[in-house]
Amino acid sequence: MQSQEILSERRGQSLIVTFNRPDHANAMTLDMANQLFNLLKNVTTDRSVRAVMLCGAGGNYMDGLDMSFYKGDLNKALEGANALIMPLHSAIRELMAMDKPVLSMVEGHVTGTGFSLMMASDLVIAGQSACFNTSFANHALSPYAGCSYFLPRKVGLSRAVEIMMLCEDFDAAWADRLRIVNKVAPDAELKEQALAWMDKLVSGPTKAYGAVKKLASAAFENDLNAHLGMEHAYYGANARGFDFREVVKASTEGRPPRFSGT
Repeated sequence: MQSQEILSERRGQSLIVTFNRPDHANAMTLDMANQLFNLLKNVTTDRSVRAVMLCGAGGNYMDGLDMSFYKGDLNKALEGANALIMPLHSAIRELMAMDKPVLSMVEGHVTGTGFSLMMASDLVIAGQSACFNTSFANHALSPYAGCSYFLPRKVGLSRAVEIMMLCEDFDAAWADRLRIVNKVAPDAELKEQALAWMDKLVSGPTKAYGAVKKLASAAFENDLNAHLGMEHAYYGANARGFDFREVVKASTEGRPPRFSGT
């Protein structure tokens, strides 16, 4: 799928999704939210795609919500803003539901909606000069798109409240210390290093990755017995998969396994 504001590019068995409003720092619009959800909905069930990368055009990941949304008739603007939440939240659900790993390659401004999309990703690699801010409270808005769900789980309750209330810019080094990002790369090497991660992910055991996502997401809700049961169920499903059979066969033959993602 290709559109003006969301671009998608196949790279082998991976898919690169680009937020494409570079003149507006890729700020989110209603059309973008709809396009993103429709794209991800198809990707979730497309077994030929084994990894997804989210990135932005023009040197920015995404600078929040397009505030021109609110110009003109305020009532219509408010209706439009509420309408945007539904496809945007559906897109977040798709990111979490898909077995395939999702990597965000972030640079430039990573604020508001962009911050939430980054937080919903499984892995994040950031350019050294990236700048982060939740920014919701700066616009008298509460967090949306999962920010208030993901952030406390990554940085703890007190720090998450600070980040969401004070809305102060912070850099990639601080994001790394907070464990909001997995890796910081020099700006000139960001894409190369992100694609190297994608190559590793796309050749991996996709169903096992999906189990990791589901188990990690449920870890803060389950008690131990429930979580052990969940681990048992996923373990059994993966042990019956073709990739585990390939591991056993490769071990017997003395070679590295070649995963098919099944």
